Amino acid sequence: MNDEHDARAIEEVLKGDKEAFRFLVKKYEKPIFNVIYRATGTLPETEDLFQETFLKAYDRLETYHPRKKFFSWLYVIALNVVRDHFRMIKRRPLSTGNSPEAMSAFHPLPLSTNDAEREMEIQGLFQGLTQLPLDYREAVLLHYRDGYSMRDIAEMLNLSVSGAKMRVHRGLNKLRDMLKGENHDG
Repeated sequence: MNDEHDARAIEEVLKGDKEAFRFLVKKYEKPIFNVIYRATGTLPETEDLFQETFLKAYDRLETYHPRKKFFSWLYVIALNVVRDHFRMIKRRPLSTGNSPEAMSAFHPLPLSTNDAEREMEIQGLFQGLTQLPLDYREAVLLHYRDGYSMRDIAEMLNLSVSGAKMRVHRGLNKLRDMLKGENHDG
């Protein structure tokens, strides 16, 4: 279920100890910052949305259900903050917030042994990921790059397990179709 330290910190915050929330921020700042940065691709937007995410989490902490993982609850808040932000400015998320080099650890498609070809494949994969809708991109990255189980992804994205599997599968199919299209065009 939930991490014992998270539960203790949440309990303390709900009792009025504002400082106990620092533990949760410190523990989850990196993954939450990364998910926001993958969506925005810019540090100023990411920093603003990061702060907004933790402010909303603090303000809504009494709505958190202890039977769920705190990280999953916080992750949903972060994604909703990002979606609201893009709705407000009427812009689609543009970036995965990762350099092509950082994406080399993520390879659902076989990579060639030739370094130049591999670099081009990584660049194509990176470009494809930036074009995926945020929901598909997050599901694919959570599974293949971050190693989360379908059950964890389902909880984080507020889906059923079969819904999480479908989102990852569709995301991969869209990515493959984009990459095939690139290969035929060039």
